Amino acid sequence: MMMNLSLHKKQAEVFLSKARFKLLIAARRWGKSRLLLTSAIHAALSFNQSIDPASPPVCLIVMPTLKQCRQIHWQPLLNLLENQPFVESISRTDFRIKLKGNKPDILLRGADNNGDGLRGLKLYWAGLDEFQDFSIRAWEDVVYPALADTANSKALLIGTPKGKAHFLHRFHLQIKTYSDWAYYHFITKDNPFVPKRFLNRAKIILPPRTYRQEFEASFEDFTGAIFDCIDSRHIVADIPSEFDHTFLGCDWGDINPALVVVGYKDKKYYLIDSWSNPHPGNAVPQADLITKAIEFCNKYKVRRAYLPDDRPASIFELRKVGKSRDIEGLKKAIAVDRNKPGISEGCTIVNSLFYQDRLLIKSTQTKLEDSLRSYVRETDSSGNVIDKPAKNQECAHLVDATRYVIATLEYKNFLK
Repeated sequence: MMMNLSLHKKQAEVFLSKARFKLLIAARRWGKSRLLLTSAIHAALSFNQSIDPASPPVCLIVMPTLKQCRQIHWQPLLNLLENQPFVESISRTDFRIKLKGNKPDILLRGADNNGDGLRGLKLYWAGLDEFQDFSIRAWEDVVYPALADTANSKALLIGTPKGKAHFLHRFHLQIKTYSDWAYYHFITKDNPFVPKRFLNRAKIILPPRTYRQEFEASFEDFTGAIFDCIDSRHIVADIPSEFDHTFLGCDWGDINPALVVVGYKDKKYYLIDSWSNPHPGNAVPQADLITKAIEFCNKYKVRRAYLPDDRPASIFELRKVGKSRDIEGLKKAIAVDRNKPGISEGCTIVNSLFYQDRLLIKSTQTKLEDSLRSYVRETDSSGNVIDKPAKNQECAHLVDATRYVIATLEYKNFLK
């Protein structure tokens, strides 16, 4: 069996560094995952120390959640290591690969709950992917101490910027002063395998600030408004009398459910109608949401409804109603994976459509417009804007109903 672990020049520069700790800030599609997997496998295979059976070291690949780590790194690891002669066993339930001989296991984990699930591990090598989404406590209180008492241990931290107010900005400035750290900053263009046409297209469809963050790994200052590309020209009185397709977006909620109708014609999206709790503060029976969904589907000839996947029983009920009443939009309602894309990337897609003048709001939809304009980023205790949506925003329900439709439809082709 052969393993293809070839690296491009900039990946190799990081890989060959002798520094104990490495921080890599890299842009989209630079090749972070390949570098991380290569480093993990090399660390495990090159281990040449004695092992205490009571406290064996491991090579850890960790992301903010185990689900992320499994989705991104587990299958590539299997592709590389399954049936290799030096692999003793593979646990698909524990996400652990045991190597033959005196070698540490390769282990996948999530850093949920400030990394509490990682406590007790003895780490020979750790690769922290999407470090910007970690709790800094997971590194300072759990991972770093587990490395500190292991001879010759090393770590590779990989992240992308999320604004100057984010902890990663302060962290990268701090470690640049440490003698046992190496710092690397690379942009998408540094990957020789990324076509120029891909970057040219990204420059056209992304707002400049977003392009710099995503493809130049730039630490940017962000405004409080997430949809900062909305302009008066996007609020229109005249909309097409007919659409190529119409879609229904839904956000569940006992108190604040929401529905949004989205029309699509000539590569443009139109937000044409919406509904939310008519009596704020009071619970809304699910029957009321279903009644309104039926009304919208019939009125606008909805082709498909997009429903978040956190309430499978509610999705089943709407599909059942669709079949019993022969309502096309509900019969095969889509269960939206809320992590593909996630909230931040989904909002980037929606904002980019405003930037491209491909997303318009019917002028009568003032509440929906206000919700989009009012949707803001989080601020820290000092009032600095952090590049992620603030929690518990009342306007979020109409925003989410909109995002579930548009981001899901655009995601597969967005910057692909």
